[in-house]
Amino acid sequence: MRSSFGLFRCAGTLALVLLLIGLARAEDELKNPFAGNAAAAAEGKRLFLKTGCYSCHGHEAEGAVGPDLTDDEWIYKPTDSMIFNTIAKGRRGTVMAPFSDQFTPEEIWEIGEFLRDKNRQRHLKQQ
Repeated sequence: MRSSFGLFRCAGTLALVLLLIGLARAEDELKNPFAGNAAAAAEGKRLFLKTGCYSCHGHEAEGAVGPDLTDDEWIYKPTDSMIFNTIAKGRRGTVMAPFSDQFTPEEIWEIGEFLRDKNRQRHLKQQ
C-alpha cells in the first residue's frame, strides 16, 4: 500500500512538472496578432514616440542609452512573447520599466510589430 501511494505522489509531481513546462512553452509560442500589419507598425511607432521610448532607444529604435531594438544582437531570443513581456513587465535589474499600466495588450503588440518591422527593413537594406 505504501509503495502505491509513493508511486501516486511521483506521478502527481511529474504531471505538475509537465504542466508547468507546457505552460512555459505555450508562452514562448505566443504570436503577435499584428505580424506583417503595416498600419499596426505605424501605430506602434506613434506609441513608441508618444510614450518616450525614444529617450533610451532612439527615435527609430536603433539604440541610444538603451539597446538597439532593430538588430539581431539580443541578450534574450527576441520572440514575440519575449518582446511583449519585456514591454509589459519591464526588465528587472535594468532601467526598462514596465508599461502594462500605460498600454493595452493590443498597443504592446503594435509596438512589438513596429520593432519587428524595423528589423525586417534593416535586413532588406543589408541585402
